[in-house]
Amino acid sequence: MAEPSKVIHVRNVGHEIAENDLLQLFQPFGVITKLVMLRAKNQALLQMQDITSAVNALQFYSNVQPSIRGRNVYVQFSSHQELTVIDQNSQARGDEPNRVLLVTVHHMLYPITVEVLHQVFSPHGFVEKIVTFQKSAGFQALIQYQLQQSAILARNSLQGRNIYDGCCQLDIQFSNLDELQVNYNNERSRDFTNPSLPSEQKGKSSQPGYGDAGMYAHPVGLNLDG
Repeated sequence: MAEPSKVIHVRNVGHEIAENDLLQLFQPFGVITKLVMLRAKNQALLQMQDITSAVNALQFYSNVQPSIRGRNVYVQFSSHQELTVIDQNSQARGDEPNRVLLVTVHHMLYPITVEVLHQVFSPHGFVEKIVTFQKSAGFQALIQYQLQQSAILARNSLQGRNIYDGCCQLDIQFSNLDELQVNYNNERSRDFTNPSLPSEQKGKSSQPGYGDAGMYAHPVGLNLDG
């Protein structure tokens, strides 16, 4: 086992597991000062106020298998003695504010289109461009605002919310892209500043190049269906 640390490393953290679930697992042992969800790796890093709290938690869970929402999670001391802002940015998600958001939709029981995303995100500011694509992490979209402040507002307001009741959970972080390139206006991509773009070019994929744009991150409804 790694040497004791205030920082606890949690594995097998599925997308159905929210921040609050992890907090409830460790709050009986002391004050939790920081929590970073590593969504791309199904992991989390959680920092207790002192080493004693972390040791007590790990001693308890060495005898009792911790489980959240029916899923076993695995805990150990992290190699980090302290979670810093740099740790959180480099390991977890793009937390450096940017006008382009990377959105992952979890539990997608209904199709999500450019129009739906525009309806969800446009109340927070002028949306210039949207690009959607399918990745191993699930359905994702890049959403470019005219202003960075609009993107910050949208992320703060919508992170972890459901588009529809009980499903289509939004997992939002800042992308590392500065500008989106949109070639076609269709159900998968849209440039709201250039409505004259064609809908498709025959024989070619509609929007190449946006597979691993940005990084991944975490959730907590916003019900368009009432």
